[in-house]
Amino acid sequence: MAKTGSSATSVRAISFAENRTFRSFVLLYLMMGMMILVLLGVVYYQSAKSHMLAEHRLSMQLEGERYLPQLVKWMQGEIRDFPKDPAYNTAFYIDDKQIAGRVDIPVTDLSPGMHMFERYIYLVIPMGSYGLKGARTVMMTADDRLWIKTFWQNSVIFGTLLFAILLLTGIALSHLFLKPMKAAVALLDSFIKDTTHELNTPVTAILTNVEQLDSVSFDEKTRKKIMRIETAAQTIGAIYDDLTLLLLRGETAGSDETFDLLHLMHERLNYFQTRFAMKQLQVQADCQGRFFVKMNRDQAARLIDNLLSNAAKYSDRNTEVHVVFDQNERKLMIENSGPPIAQEKLEKIFERYMRADTSQGGFGIGLHLVARIAARYGIRIEVYSENNRTRFALTWPRYTPQPL
Repeated sequence: MAKTGSSATSVRAISFAENRTFRSFVLLYLMMGMMILVLLGVVYYQSAKSHMLAEHRLSMQLEGERYLPQLVKWMQGEIRDFPKDPAYNTAFYIDDKQIAGRVDIPVTDLSPGMHMFERYIYLVIPMGSYGLKGARTVMMTADDRLWIKTFWQNSVIFGTLLFAILLLTGIALSHLFLKPMKAAVALLDSFIKDTTHELNTPVTAILTNVEQLDSVSFDEKTRKKIMRIETAAQTIGAIYDDLTLLLLRGETAGSDETFDLLHLMHERLNYFQTRFAMKQLQVQADCQGRFFVKMNRDQAARLIDNLLSNAAKYSDRNTEVHVVFDQNERKLMIENSGPPIAQEKLEKIFERYMRADTSQGGFGIGLHLVARIAARYGIRIEVYSENNRTRFALTWPRYTPQPL
């Protein structure tokens, strides 16, 4: 059995599957877009650098055609002083040793061609064609860095434009990819809504007839059968109430009133008595005193019922369910013993149609409704699931806000 750590979930920051998928896709798309931009930037940088070196090479070669004959005359003794080039610093090397001239930095790489070191550019010209085997001439100039400035200016302008295009394309693609999900959810909503219309009459009839039966006159075996029928009908009735609140009436149906929440808590515990008895669950309730809140009473009942229903559904047989109200903290806690919620699902359990345990039945809307009702009234939800125990804690604000 996997063990999960504790986690606190704020209902004000519930992430729904559609939004999470949208964000994940856009994030992945932007990461890929940034990689493409970086790759294009590297290619553009190398291209700008190569273009700059090619321009310097051409300029130095043209200057060398004028300068090198003077250098040869100096080597042959026709000119006494080492010739200076007006455009570039020059130096003369034999093998790896500098014989004459002056350059701004020591040259260690004397292979023929263009070189760039630190902030200087130099051309190494072999002198073999002039009959000076092993000799090399170096022509050097400082890099004015103008090409770097141009590179950054163009990168910012065109990079921003390309990034905006990629971003808009990603958003458009994400909406396109989300269409099947939206269509599937809409189809499921439509199906559930149609089904809900057909549930009310048979469920009401079952519950009414079960309540009218005189269970005292039946034997123990028959009473257990009737209890199972009543529990099943109550379960269907709870599902009907959830679906009606979610899809038909809407969460703002009805008006708020001031009532004793702890009195309602005891009412709901009595309602769930047969369901707890079916699994031999012992309920330890510590809800003393009075605690008045201003809420829609039906929605408060749905809030409590869904948490009690989950406690009954996911508890191991012959265990205890603890229901505790902390008057000072204004906190209601419902805890059961059973398989913990997997860590990767802990932050998603309030999403619509999300089920932490697919082995159990249900539509996956109970906790979603809990979160919506709690968010409406500013109630903070904390979920802890570890060591084979799961606890939901609802903390009421110091004042109850008006309905949205």
